[in-house]
Amino acid sequence: MGKLKCFEIILADNKSVYHPGERVLGQVIVELKGDMKMRSLRIFMRGVAKVHWTESRSTGSRLGSYTEHFNAEVEYFFKRQVLFGGEISDGRDTLTEGRHEFNFSFELPMGGISTSFEGKHGSIRYWLKAEMDKPWSFNHKTKKAFTVISPIDINRPEYQTQVESSVEKTLCCWLCTSGPISITSRTDRRGYCPGESTAISAEFDNHSSRTVIPYATLYQTQAFFASGKSRIRRTKFTVLTGLPIAPGTRGSWDSQLLKIPAVSPSIINCCVMKVDYYVKVALHIPGAYNLTVHLPIVIGTVAYRRAQSYCFTQSRFYRETQAQFADMDFLPLPPPYRETITPPPPFEDPPTYAESVGGAVDLNDDDDDDGCNMGDLTYTPMYTYVYNYRPPPCDDHGEELTLSVAPPE
Repeated sequence: MGKLKCFEIILADNKSVYHPGERVLGQVIVELKGDMKMRSLRIFMRGVAKVHWTESRSTGSRLGSYTEHFNAEVEYFFKRQVLFGGEISDGRDTLTEGRHEFNFSFELPMGGISTSFEGKHGSIRYWLKAEMDKPWSFNHKTKKAFTVISPIDINRPEYQTQVESSVEKTLCCWLCTSGPISITSRTDRRGYCPGESTAISAEFDNHSSRTVIPYATLYQTQAFFASGKSRIRRTKFTVLTGLPIAPGTRGSWDSQLLKIPAVSPSIINCCVMKVDYYVKVALHIPGAYNLTVHLPIVIGTVAYRRAQSYCFTQSRFYRETQAQFADMDFLPLPPPYRETITPPPPFEDPPTYAESVGGAVDLNDDDDDDGCNMGDLTYTPMYTYVYNYRPPPCDDHGEELTLSVAPPE
């Protein structure tokens, strides 16, 4: 890179996770081995939800097939600051040899932005990009992504209710009809954080002539929307397997725990994608279709508080922030992907985070193809994670189960 020895973005306190309404503070570090002329040094902060996938189409002729692209994009914000030089200038400002530290400060919107997400056919991504505008030369760039978590407090009453479902079927073999096989299953609540476990209770009635095996699986559904079409992808995570249930007998689970890994929170406030979760409780039936029930759950960002029920509107944080908002005239936010402007929920204890089970992604995009980028262009989302989750007390009926984590499909 010639005279440019170091060009990077450092976030204050090495912070990597932010919530709506927070300030993103940091420094752009420039280290030169000699004086360098430039028009300006700028930094940008951007938040974008982007979707893309392709589908093969047949022409119905000898020309064969072609590929159709589906794209959609929502820009949440785009902000910029000039750190050195002029906004619009033909001048040649000189940055002297040595190390330089340029402070920057941006404020995230209080509402209307979704949680960071990296999916198969799209992403919700937030990043900073610093750029040296150099005369008669390629611009130097450096980039750094960070995670934004839009709050979902699972302590709210709507996330504390149980989710229950049941199903029954009868097996037929030629002229013989067996007795019914049924599942009745429920979760202890509807909302969870990564690191917690959903407690599954179930009754399995097997009046058939076959031995069946119960199991439960955590699924994520990614839905992407573009050009009036959608693309769905399901990913299987943790799997729980129970003991076989012999013909003519009954089996039961009493609060069996299904661990939730470091997955993205549910995303319900973005118009180009949606992320949902459900627990599938099923019976494997040899020689027949499995019997299944789906229990929809919500993955949130504020851990479950066991000691006391939580009322957000009674908190001091809420009262003080609402008092500040009382004299402000907010314009209504357009649906469907924007949220009501509310302060993020308070934390009794500092939240802890873990890297997404999806792993790292490449930050290069269409604007980063000139070969003049510096720094680490990989990024891994960080999500709220409960490291010391204590499951609720439950009766142990002595059934042995196995637990495994399935790799993303």
